[in-house]
This record gives sequence, structure tokens and C-alpha cells, in this order.
Amino acid sequence: MNAEAIGGVFSAAHREFTGWSGRLWRPLGEITAAVARPAPGERVLDACCGAGASAIPAARAVGSRGVVHGVDVAEGLLEHGRREAAALGLDHLRFVNADVLAWRDDAPYDLVQCAYGVFFFPDMDEGSRRLAGLLRPGGRFAVTTWLRDGMARLVPIGVAAALPERPELAEYRQGRGPDGRVDTPEKVHSWLTSLGLRDVTVEEVRFTQPLHVEDAWSFFLSAAMRGFVEGLPPDAIDRVRARFEEGLREADIGILDGSSLIGIGHAPG
Repeated sequence: MNAEAIGGVFSAAHREFTGWSGRLWRPLGEITAAVARPAPGERVLDACCGAGASAIPAARAVGSRGVVHGVDVAEGLLEHGRREAAALGLDHLRFVNADVLAWRDDAPYDLVQCAYGVFFFPDMDEGSRRLAGLLRPGGRFAVTTWLRDGMARLVPIGVAAALPERPELAEYRQGRGPDGRVDTPEKVHSWLTSLGLRDVTVEEVRFTQPLHVEDAWSFFLSAAMRGFVEGLPPDAIDRVRARFEEGLREADIGILDGSSLIGIGHAPG
């Protein structure tokens, strides 16, 4: 999907997405910022910021002398982030509706962080090099990705559920997407190094919770899988939901595994 399509899917998902914030996105965003360690007075770019799960803790960390720009194509999510930032008095946090790969500011950043976003870029390597190029010499590039055999277990079930209504999804069965290139500590380390970053470290975060079948459909609609059903008539969506829930039962998936990897690399200089 291009940036406009991705923005449309996640804007449409804003209610379900923010409904999962407390259980999933906010804790993982807090952990991302804790590992990236934004410091008082620093300039931070939060790429693909969504509703601000990692941008808001970064803004708290840099304080009023710092600057945080949260950039995303999903206006529906950004509105949630703006309201929360305003309620918290984080005037130095600015949410911008834009394609982050076209984003540029007048000054370089001390930290660029991107949680669960790099695998949506048209070219993951080129896009990530573009973001790393916005850093000052020695600045940090932080990327959070899904750990192998965790969240990715749900996608094939979602594809199978939607396939009878959307035959074009057959291409998703032909292999892993770019997220499969960054789903182990070794892969993340190698990938960040290949971007020209130095002193790379990777932290593994285990994060699981019960996933009741009754909650699973709201999660389906809260994430990229929502794109599988956008535009379908209500009866077709009902069929997809039934197949998805049955697929979870057959696979005996009762856990939502959000275990993640957080890689940090430093720009040369």
C-alpha cells in the first residue's frame, strides 16, 4: 500500500486502534522511549507516530526545552495524540499529518524513533536511510519491530479469513513481507549496521496478554489487517469475522504476543 492508502486504513481504524492503546500500544511505546532514552533538551522525530504512544513519553523526557515532532499519514490517529498532548501540557510536541519520508526540518535531530513503521515503507532500506539522514552526527536511530513467531502468527489467519472475499490477497501467501527481515535480534543488528549506523544494540522485549476471541475482531480492525476488509459490504465482513474467529480457535491462539525488538544505531561522526 502507498502512504495515502495506509493513512486511510489507520484513520478508519482510529476507534479500535485507540481502544487497544492501554493494553498494547501505550506500554510498547513507553518501552520504546525508555530504550531510546530521549534526554532533556533533545530534538526528537517520532516517525509513523500514530496516536503518540512513543511520542508522548519522548516529549515528557525531553521537557519544555526539547522538541518532538510526531509525523504520520493517519489524521484520525493524530487527532487523538493532539488531544492527549494538550491535556498533558506538552506544548513542545507537534503532531504533523505528512508522509514522514518527505519530512524535513530546519535542524537535525538527536533521536529519530520509529515503532512498528519501517516495514510499511515502499522500500524499507531506502526509507530508513532517509530517516537516519535526518540525524546530527552521533545521533540515535531507534526502531521497534515484532519478534518472530509473535504477532505475525495472526496475519496468515486474517489473510485466510478474508481471501474468499478478496482473492487478490493470495499474494500475501507467497512469503513473508519486509517485517520478516527484522524479526530476530541478529537480523535487526545486521540490518541497522547495513544502513551505515554504528554501535548498534538490540533489546528483546517479551510482552504477552490473553486474547479472548470476543476481543480478537476489534484487534483485527485496529491494525493493518483492517485493509483486508475495507470497502466490503457488511455481510462479507461478517463472514470474514466468523472465519477469523474460527481460525483462531483451530490454531489454539489464546495469547496476543506483542513481543518486540528495539534496535538502536548511531549516526557516524
